[in-house]
Amino acid sequence: MNTRIDLNKILVSIKNNKWWLIGILLIILTSAFVYLHYFATPIYQKKTQILVNQSENVQKNNLEAQTVQADLQLVNTYSAIILSPRILTKVEKGLQNKYDIQELTDMIQVKNSTNSQVIDISVDNPSPEVAARIANLTAQTFKKEIAQIMKIENVTTLSDAMYTGKEVPIKPQKFLIMSLSFLCGVMIGFIFILTKLFFERTFTSVDEIQELLHLNVLGEVSEFSVSYNVQARNEK
Repeated sequence: MNTRIDLNKILVSIKNNKWWLIGILLIILTSAFVYLHYFATPIYQKKTQILVNQSENVQKNNLEAQTVQADLQLVNTYSAIILSPRILTKVEKGLQNKYDIQELTDMIQVKNSTNSQVIDISVDNPSPEVAARIANLTAQTFKKEIAQIMKIENVTTLSDAMYTGKEVPIKPQKFLIMSLSFLCGVMIGFIFILTKLFFERTFTSVDEIQELLHLNVLGEVSEFSVSYNVQARNEK
């Protein structure tokens, strides 16, 4: 009957229930392993980079500070235009309507570095080849449409998304998931042992009997093994 749990009891309980701890840990690790190798869909990422300037004359001649600053302020506008229905509708048609606009929006991420006119268009897809195709098609469509939307013709592709056949998925991160599964298994195992110890309703020592029942213990009866009992019977 445990109403007070000290460190010694916890250590003894962990020792006595070590197989429960190992079993819970193995179940969680096995579940994570099965999920990663048989159910989780690997996701690949491909990226293309584009550079946007307002005019070619500025690029060829003097780079005026005000013009560069204006370009930097428009980068967020360009990013929004890339994900706009006008661009994605044409990308959808270029993909033979395999993906709708919402699916393309979920797959495409547009980012730019701080104080940079370079825009990164990255695409996540279960197929690295399809991801590269979507990224390149999005950049090409933006390059074509931005000339009509904002009268900007100076869009340069810095790098195309390439499919090599040796791509490594970015998701799921197997090492991270297995590490978290191990930590969760250990945590759940300890919680189970502590809960079992907390609700235990047996006396584990003479001190507990004296403390809780306020009785004096006159003596203890040792536990005899089965072999000892058989030997005693034979002697009789």
